[in-house]
Amino acid sequence: MPTLITRGSISARSYGFGASTGGLIPFNGFNTPAQMNGSTTSASMTSVTVNSSGLFVAVGYNGSGYPLYATSSNGSTWTTPAQMNGSSVRYYMTSVTVNSSGLFVAVGYDGNNYPLYATSSDGSTWTTPAKMNGSTTSAHMTSVTVNSSGLFVAVGYNGSGTYALYATSSDGSTWTTPALMNGSTTVAHMTSVTVNSSGLFVAVGYNNSGNYPFYATSSDGSTWTTPAQMNGSATSALMTSVTVNSSGLFVAVGYNSPGYPLYATSSNGSTWTTPAQMNGSSVKYIMSSVTVNSSGLFVAVGYDNNIYPLYAKSSNGSTWTTPALMNGSTTSARMTSVTVNSSGLFVAVGYDGNNYPLYATSN
Repeated sequence: MPTLITRGSISARSYGFGASTGGLIPFNGFNTPAQMNGSTTSASMTSVTVNSSGLFVAVGYNGSGYPLYATSSNGSTWTTPAQMNGSSVRYYMTSVTVNSSGLFVAVGYDGNNYPLYATSSDGSTWTTPAKMNGSTTSAHMTSVTVNSSGLFVAVGYNGSGTYALYATSSDGSTWTTPALMNGSTTVAHMTSVTVNSSGLFVAVGYNNSGNYPFYATSSDGSTWTTPAQMNGSATSALMTSVTVNSSGLFVAVGYNSPGYPLYATSSNGSTWTTPAQMNGSSVKYIMSSVTVNSSGLFVAVGYDNNIYPLYAKSSNGSTWTTPALMNGSTTSARMTSVTVNSSGLFVAVGYDGNNYPLYATSN
């Protein structure tokens, strides 16, 4: 199995922007991560999303590299992770998103490092993962998002982990062959992509030499800027995830070479702050994923040096709490992804020290 590189007290009334919640569920941290349906079968869950009806869908792969999915209608009661269409081929699924019509699309790569996708209209009945445009060129697809018009955009890097790639699809099934961003051979390992309400796609990542933080932007998913260092920073910062709020503020999280938790912000996707430590923390907290609710509360998840589950929050993307253990848990839990539904319920997924599938919900 490949190695994943995803690489304070909480007020009883913690809502995001002030006291106005817009009817959202208050955020008071997370419950202790638990096994999906009590499963003790290998399942490294790598990504989670939620549709407009509140159906949570997670994807990942098992110890043999076979592609998996699991679903939950409430974030807490999960199906046991199962193989996509029963497939017993090495298909490592790394990311999942859903469009406004409820089409779930997952991406990843196979045992030959060829780029993959799979689709589902209900989260449970999946197509067998297939190569993007039949491509047999090395391409690790790490993240996928979709704009309001239904254009799916995936990003990643080629097999040597050096050059940034993208691919697009208007229907989730017909993909372009992954291509270099702006034809660039700049060293850039792209790990995450998001899109704002105006259709601006923003990808983040890092290079493989100095681990410097990188970003790239596209207004149409196909024409990308050359990946560039955030604020020209030449300091270690492995940016692992990016999200955007309803006001267009992009927020990325990650960690530096010592393993300290980082964030960076941008109001336009191009002008970034230099990645900084969350609340100045100099403890090894690896932040792997970030999302934001409709009131603008950013929540990031990850794990510490002991592989204990972590979260941090920010109401503005810049002022972060120090990452804290989920419900004080000191049980192995590598939390890899987080999403939030329209009611404000945050749900994170991951896996434990035995590679058993985990979930945690906000409380």
